Amino acid sequence: MDPHRVRAGGTVNTDRIRALRDEGALAERYLELGPLLAAADTATVRRAGALLGGLSCQDVVAANPGIPTIAISVTGSGTIAPLLPALTGELARHGLAGQVSAGDPGAYALHLARPAAADLTLCLLDASAVFDRIVSPVWTVDDVGTAAAELLGLLRGFAASHTERGRGALVLTTAPLWSSWTNQVLDLRERARLGAVWRRFTADLLELGTSADTVYVIDLDPLLGDLGPARDARLEGYAHVAYTDALLGALARQVGHLARGLCGRPRKCLVLDLDGTLWGGTLAESGGDGLDMAEGFRGEAHRRFQRAVAQLGSQGVLLAVCSKNDAAEVDQVLRTHPDLLVRRDDFVTVLAGWEPKVATVPRVAERIGIGVDSLVFVDDSTTETGLIRANRPEIAVVDVDADEPATHVDRLLAEGWFDATTITAEDRERAEAYRTEARRADFRTGFSSLTDYLAELDTRLDIFAPGPADVARLAQLTQRTNQFNLMTLRLDESAVRAALSDADSVVAPIRVRDRFGDHGVVGVVFARRDGGTVLIDNLVMSCRVLGRGIESAWIGELLRWAAAQGASAVIGGYKPTPRNGRVENLLPEHGFAPIDTPAGFDPAARWFRHDLAELPGPVANLTVESALPAPTGGTR
Repeated sequence: MDPHRVRAGGTVNTDRIRALRDEGALAERYLELGPLLAAADTATVRRAGALLGGLSCQDVVAANPGIPTIAISVTGSGTIAPLLPALTGELARHGLAGQVSAGDPGAYALHLARPAAADLTLCLLDASAVFDRIVSPVWTVDDVGTAAAELLGLLRGFAASHTERGRGALVLTTAPLWSSWTNQVLDLRERARLGAVWRRFTADLLELGTSADTVYVIDLDPLLGDLGPARDARLEGYAHVAYTDALLGALARQVGHLARGLCGRPRKCLVLDLDGTLWGGTLAESGGDGLDMAEGFRGEAHRRFQRAVAQLGSQGVLLAVCSKNDAAEVDQVLRTHPDLLVRRDDFVTVLAGWEPKVATVPRVAERIGIGVDSLVFVDDSTTETGLIRANRPEIAVVDVDADEPATHVDRLLAEGWFDATTITAEDRERAEAYRTEARRADFRTGFSSLTDYLAELDTRLDIFAPGPADVARLAQLTQRTNQFNLMTLRLDESAVRAALSDADSVVAPIRVRDRFGDHGVVGVVFARRDGGTVLIDNLVMSCRVLGRGIESAWIGELLRWAAAQGASAVIGGYKPTPRNGRVENLLPEHGFAPIDTPAGFDPAARWFRHDLAELPGPVANLTVESALPAPTGGTR
C-alpha cells in the first residue's frame, strides 16, 4: 500500500477546481480548496496544483484577508519544474497562500549563494550533484569521496550564510544513489566501498540539518520504500528529471507540512477511535476480555499501532479518545486491561457515548482549550470520517481499515501531521500540563468565588532574562500561538537570537507556576527602545493560563519598567487575523489609546499608545518576579 494514496475522489476534486478556475473564482473561493484536497492522494494534489499555476498570491490574499502566506523558492541539481505544481497543490491543501518560484535547472550553487527573498528555499539534490563534480568520464570510488566532500563543504557554507543572514528556512534533500551508478563498479568489494562512501556523505548531510537553526534536511531514502519506481531512466536521460512524480509528490507533502508549521498552523492533538482502531473487536459485544491487542496477527498489529501512538505522545502530541461506547466500560478497559500500551492517564480527555462523532470530536478541542483545527481524528468508520470531512473540514482525518490493522501505522504517519521544526521540553511535558489543568478544574469546584479560588491557587509569574536554552521555545511560541498573538510575527531561532543580541531590544518571556505545578514558558514580549519610546513588536501567550490576570500583571510590569527606564510612552499594535480576535481589545483594556499609524509601521495593524502618566498597580492573587533587562541603545 502506498501510504500517500488514500481513499479520495481525485477526479471530482480536480473537476471542481477546474470549474472554479474557468469561472474566475479561484482567488475568492481559495479556502474551499483545502477541504476538497484534504483526503486527496499526491497525484490529485499535483493535478490541482497545475490548475492553480496561474493564480496570483496577491489576489488570494486580497480576497481572503488574514490568510497565512509563504513564499517558496525552489532550486536543485537537475530539472525541478515537475515539483512546482505538487508544492502549489500542497499549499492550497493546507489553506496557505503560496508563491512558488524556481531557479534555473542545475544552477543551485548560484541560487544558494544569492538566494531569493523567500520564506523557504528548497534545494532538491540528486546524485549528479556529486558525479558532475568529477571532470573525467572515468572515475574511482576515491574520486566520488573527494567530490562528495567538496559538495558537503559547499553546502555547509551556504547553510552558515543562510542562517547568519536570516533568510528564512533552507531545506535540502539527500541524494539517493541509483544502481545505474553503483553497477558501473564491477569489483564487488569496491562497489560496497562506494556504498559506504555515499552513506557517510548522506549521514554528514543529515547532520547538517541538526546543527543549524533554520536548516532542514529531508531524507529521501525512507520515501523510496513506500513508493513505486522513484526513477525513470528516460526522464533522467532526456530531461534531467532525477525523480518520478510519485517521489516528488511525497517530498512536496513533507514540505507542505513544514510550511504549515512555519506559518503557525500545527496539529497538536490525536483523537482516536477505539473499536477497530486502537484495538481489535467491539467492546460492547465482546467485553474487555474479548478485545484484540496482543495475541494473533490482528492483536499484534493493533499493538504496533499502540506503540506508534505512545511514541507520538512521548514527543508532545496530545492524545484523546472519542468512542461510541459506554463510558464506564471504556474507562475500565483503559485503566485495567493488561495488554493495553496506552493507558487512561496517557489521554488528556476521553469522550465516550452514543452521539455522532461529528458533534463530539470538536468537544475535545473545547475541553482542552485548543483550536478545532489542531485536531487529527483517526477512525475505521468511513461514515464517521465522512461526516467530519463534510461538516468540520478544519479537522484532519485519517481513515484506517479495521480489516487490515497492519496498515494502521502507515496510514497514521503518512501525512506527517505532527511534524515539527523543533520538539522542546515544554512539548514533551504538554500532556502532563493538560492533565494538571484538569486537577485545577476539579480544585476550582470547591470554591464559591473566583477570587477565593485564585487566592488559594497561589499563581506565580516570573518575567526572566532568557538564555540560549530558551531560544527554541521562544521561536516556537511565535510560530504556534495564534489566538493570543498581537501581531502574529513569526520568528525562527536565528531571528530570536538576533533580538537577544540587539542592544536596543528587550525579550521578556514569562514562566508561570502554581500549587499544582509549573506551566513552563508560556509567553514572550519582544520590544525595543526607539529614542524616548518603547515599541512592542509582539506579545504572545498560551491560552491555557488565561483567566488569572496574568496578562494584566505582565503588561503592567512592562509599563512600569518602561517608565523607570525614562521612556515617555509605550506603543503597541494589533494586527487582525481570523484567529486572534480575543486580543483585539487587549491594549485598550490596559490604558492604551488608539493613534494613527506611525510612519514606517505596518498599515494593516491598529496602533495604540500608553503615555505612562498613570501606571497600573499590582494584580491581586499574583506574585510577580521580574528581571527585565535595560536596553543599552537609543535608536532603532
